[in-house]
Amino acid sequence: LANSTEGLSLSDTGSSGILGLSFPRTAALPGDIGKSLLENLFAYFDDDHRYFAFKLDHMSANSSLSIGQLDQVIANSTDGFAYTPVYIGPSTSPDYWKLSMHAITVNGSATFTAFSPSRIPGSPTPVAVLDSGTTFILGPSDDVDAFWTAVGASRKTDDGQWQVRCNRAASVGFVLGNEQSKREYVVDPADMSWAGNGLSDGWCMGGIQTSNSVSAYVLCAARPRF
Repeated sequence: LANSTEGLSLSDTGSSGILGLSFPRTAALPGDIGKSLLENLFAYFDDDHRYFAFKLDHMSANSSLSIGQLDQVIANSTDGFAYTPVYIGPSTSPDYWKLSMHAITVNGSATFTAFSPSRIPGSPTPVAVLDSGTTFILGPSDDVDAFWTAVGASRKTDDGQWQVRCNRAASVGFVLGNEQSKREYVVDPADMSWAGNGLSDGWCMGGIQTSNSVSAYVLCAARPRF
């Protein structure tokens, strides 16, 4: 449990602490002091079991985190795993869980393949960061604007946030991975809108919002409800 934090507003969301499972390069613990939690955990597993799996459900009682094995309630085999190298870029070691992104699909059709130029040096495609602690999917404003325009039943507020009709059930997928391993990962339509934040009259917050301050798309595995 965290005794104190700065700039995270954990108490406002009812959280007791925060746990980072990124790579040593971006760990809060300096390498000359000790190993990161992820390094210590993976040291006990062989190559076939060096993974962690999580599910962030709409109901917290159904959420799950497992390390080195699968939650049998969710899956009992790793046969469906897709293996792809983490995008490293110009560095020699990984920092975040990054994958190349080739397309965004809407209802099974490849809707977006011509994205804004990547801001990651040397990357021919946009790069997606898999981040379970992000409430919304974030991306460049031009791309997000084009996405919601194509989805329809949406509107942009004066402060730049996108809203969508709550009954607009769009099945959105992200094609991630390198050329050899890329595959589509589909988001539950229920996670493409959020009825919170004081909205009414059938309007919801869109699950994808703009952020030009990030250099990569930020994808959440599931959008937790606070």
